[in-house]
Amino acid sequence: MKKTFLIFITILFKQLLFGQGGFSKNYFPNGSFVSVCSDVLEVPNGNIIMTGYSFDNPTGTNRLTIIAADATGSELWRKDYGSDKFEYLDNFLSNRSIIKDSHNFYFYSAVRDSNNKYLSVLIKFSYSGDTIWQKKFYDPNDYLYIQCIIKSVDNGFLMTGLFEDPINPNRTTMLIKLDTIGNELWRKKITKPIPNAQVGNSLIQDSITKKIVIAGYQYNGTASAYSQFANLIVTDSLGNVLQRKSFSGCSNVFSDLIQTKDKKCVAVGQNNQCNNLGGPNGTERYKGYAVKFDLNNLNTVIWTKEFDQTSVYNSISTINELSNGDLILGGSYDTLKNYNILEKVMLRVMKLDKDGNTKWNKLFSRDNSNENSKFIRSLNVTAGGSYLTANWLFFATNPKPYSITKIDSMGCDSTVAYCQTVGFNELIFSNRYLTLYPNPTSDILNIELDDLFAIETAAIKITDLLGRTVLEIEGSEQINIKEIKTGIYFLQLYNKEKLIATEKIIKE
Repeated sequence: MKKTFLIFITILFKQLLFGQGGFSKNYFPNGSFVSVCSDVLEVPNGNIIMTGYSFDNPTGTNRLTIIAADATGSELWRKDYGSDKFEYLDNFLSNRSIIKDSHNFYFYSAVRDSNNKYLSVLIKFSYSGDTIWQKKFYDPNDYLYIQCIIKSVDNGFLMTGLFEDPINPNRTTMLIKLDTIGNELWRKKITKPIPNAQVGNSLIQDSITKKIVIAGYQYNGTASAYSQFANLIVTDSLGNVLQRKSFSGCSNVFSDLIQTKDKKCVAVGQNNQCNNLGGPNGTERYKGYAVKFDLNNLNTVIWTKEFDQTSVYNSISTINELSNGDLILGGSYDTLKNYNILEKVMLRVMKLDKDGNTKWNKLFSRDNSNENSKFIRSLNVTAGGSYLTANWLFFATNPKPYSITKIDSMGCDSTVAYCQTVGFNELIFSNRYLTLYPNPTSDILNIELDDLFAIETAAIKITDLLGRTVLEIEGSEQINIKEIKTGIYFLQLYNKEKLIATEKIIKE
């Protein structure tokens, strides 16, 4: 216990000394009935730009809304774009909608025009929200939906997404090359045998070989019976397909993709566990997962990782690489729905080393309300090493707000005293065996083990922030902490006098 106490004090000291503090903010665009923030980033002067969509009521117009805030999240200005003749459309499968530049930023989105035609746009904005130029992309036969744009190695742009046949059930992967000012140079429709359905969600271009890698999903099977598989496509610099690979499973998808400093690639998404258990009413259950692979040979999978307990809501949506080669993953996680308890989806941020080993895994939850469930849309790293996330409050009542969270470099989304962390994973412990719910709680706390050993053989100890024991009991699936004072505590789980896991609990 002395060693445990010293480790805890070390972590607390690091948080107090180095933690900058974070925040969680909601913004309500004027007159908006439903809003969703799709991306957020720090601009060169330290302010924050967030982009997304607001659905006006009662006119029913989908608008692009840009909001600027200072470094503390206080709103500076907002601007709206679009009309009922040119409506900006949210695609919840698109993770990110901004490309950052030194003096400007680029926004991309699908649009519906006055002829009810679906197209996509790329817009260059100044950091004051003024339009510099806008490019439109149509297809004469299909709807054209953009999912991702990146800067290409020649400083132009590459975009992926899908072409959708408005009559037949065909979705073909879109790959379009643009010059430095957004003019189209060429486009490819990447098809596959029946069922002809595959979508690009993210892409990268290798600086050495100029190869392009697209990550997304495709349907395998027949026209009437098919399953969804995560897939990868590699093309040459002109979009000619060189390799393909789909990943087996009951239903999975890649949402985001990066190229790492060692010139390999990592794709993230969610993977159906194929366990035939399902969630409530047969809902499929997933694990967030990540795959590292060699773009020159898609059959060379370097590692595959799955995260946390199987759940209806368990996904990794976005990924970034830090300067030291560590990986920052953002996603969402909830286990309550598995037990027919109203879901409380929490924001999740994970740090992995380059080999995919978890360094820490943190959940952020303001309260026990379903209203505040957060699905992450994007995660970007600031100059100071903090993380900015754009969140989708799917279960919130209308008017739904923009939601962003700033998490400092120590993994804190508020004051150090409030910050919620999942265990001491950064140093020695792992909480993968232990699930607590509801958390926060005012009385009853349920304890679930992941088939490691019988809870009855365990010992449970609850300590305060100074390491003092406030409750010590033998193993039980449910404990009552009603008599404990309101505050933050740590539940420690022991088996045969060995510390197995530590998880923070909040007593309301």
